[in-house]
Amino acid sequence: MRSTFITSFFLIFTLLTSALAKYVDWVIDSEKDSAAQVDSFAIDHHDEVYHFIAKTHDGKIIVQIRYEDDSVGIEAFFTETESLNEHLSIVQKIIFDATSSAGLENYSDGAASLETLQAYRYGAPDEGGELDKRLICRPCRECLRDVNEHLQKKASRCGQFCSVGANCITPGCTACYYTGGECRWQKSCQYNW
Repeated sequence: MRSTFITSFFLIFTLLTSALAKYVDWVIDSEKDSAAQVDSFAIDHHDEVYHFIAKTHDGKIIVQIRYEDDSVGIEAFFTETESLNEHLSIVQKIIFDATSSAGLENYSDGAASLETLQAYRYGAPDEGGELDKRLICRPCRECLRDVNEHLQKKASRCGQFCSVGANCITPGCTACYYTGGECRWQKSCQYNW
């Protein structure tokens, strides 16, 4: 009985850990050490950080684990892989869907489509390219907690889908994401990343 309990405990712990750490599974072999460091940092600080993931102008994918004040805790640049691209696409769609379903898609000028999110590139472009202008983000007219009363305890700031991983307005959120191309408050939640 005792060994069954211990085995069950370790199995559940392993499953929870694997549900929270995935970048290492989505990158090429030579980048696994960097991805493991990002995963470890994200797990150790999950209560106070969010994930920024975006394509870069030079064909890489950047992953930053940022604190709520937007300071970077850790960052890594990865080669694009099918798994990493798929993850980014899913997160972008979730962010856009959350923005639209909350009726907030017009809170930023020029960033009201999924295509805009997908076209965003982090960093400076190659020579001859144009640097995207910073988005003009409109102030929030009403807080999400005023629109949806059941979100009051979870929403930390006006207009944010989530501020940090453990404070997402979506119950059960394990990781909070921002992908660029929209206002900073347009973050969204992933349950099993």
